[in-house]
Amino acid sequence: MAVKPMNIVVPKETFPLEKRLVVMPKAANALVKAGHNVFVQAGAGSGIQILDSNYKDAGATIIAEPRELYEKASGGMVMKMKAPTSEEFSFMKNSIIFCMLHIGQNKERIYYMGSQGLSGVAMENIRDEKSKRQVDQTDITGQMGVYYAIRHFTKMPCDMKAVILGYGNVAHGAISACSKLGMKFKIMRRSELQKLLLWLKDADILINAISWPAKQMEKKEYLVTREDIKNSKPGMIVLDLAVDFPNPIETIHPTDYLNPSYLDEDRVHISIYGYPGLVPVTSSNIYSEQVLPYAMAIADNGGLRGIDKVERIGPYIKRAIVNPAKFGGWEQFKPHVSPGSNIE
Repeated sequence: MAVKPMNIVVPKETFPLEKRLVVMPKAANALVKAGHNVFVQAGAGSGIQILDSNYKDAGATIIAEPRELYEKASGGMVMKMKAPTSEEFSFMKNSIIFCMLHIGQNKERIYYMGSQGLSGVAMENIRDEKSKRQVDQTDITGQMGVYYAIRHFTKMPCDMKAVILGYGNVAHGAISACSKLGMKFKIMRRSELQKLLLWLKDADILINAISWPAKQMEKKEYLVTREDIKNSKPGMIVLDLAVDFPNPIETIHPTDYLNPSYLDEDRVHISIYGYPGLVPVTSSNIYSEQVLPYAMAIADNGGLRGIDKVERIGPYIKRAIVNPAKFGGWEQFKPHVSPGSNIE
């Protein structure tokens, strides 16, 4: 039983076309039964056919107005999928924000957190002692990337050839999808990369599933250059699954659900932040199950202080904590944007 009930707030996602939730009604009910208070924004689950009444039945309280909702999180925790916008940050005070923060690519979030007295738990950084992610859908990323790319195919998958960079979890998902579709594929090993351009001359789709060191990007060194793309097979699709910037492919930049693809050098490029969001029901169910033990541990602990003492999973959470005070002055990250602009 918790020492003191914690208020846990679940807002409706504001990122364009984002429908997922990280706290489904079953998880909300578990938190309520543990003695905590769960507040859900009206319509939060509408994108995946979850009704407000489903949350009410789980013991949660429904609040429509965002400012009123976020006020409930003071001294408590906000749980959402995407990081808050600048406006949402302005509604928060002295809270824990539990979401996909991606601070490395979005340093301005440090400023917003510091100015509002917030601490964060970056879901993507919750890792065990072997550095394995505990909140993870990389296999779905690989599969959905390939399935999404089908809409750009001009041939049946069984008539296509794929070149896959990498062989981790993301690549494994892509390999699985290619195999199910009957697509021929070549997995490029490190020792074979010097022959990559030859493979690209015959590839219908290039699939990237590896990250690229920042120092390589700074030196403008790429695994696949713009010239390589120009010299690849005409009509080749470039599918980036790592969605990690810097990127080993020079012509890649991030895309979103509103504008998932673009043309560069007359080749379709796809690099969507949040591929699992293309199957929001499946993704929400998985995330909610994965996240619940960590949310429960934080709530039962009364916050993040001493969280590393919580048996087994406490150290995993500690590795994911984002404390603005530890960045050498959060004021330096103040974004140069006009008032009211959103941070995504």
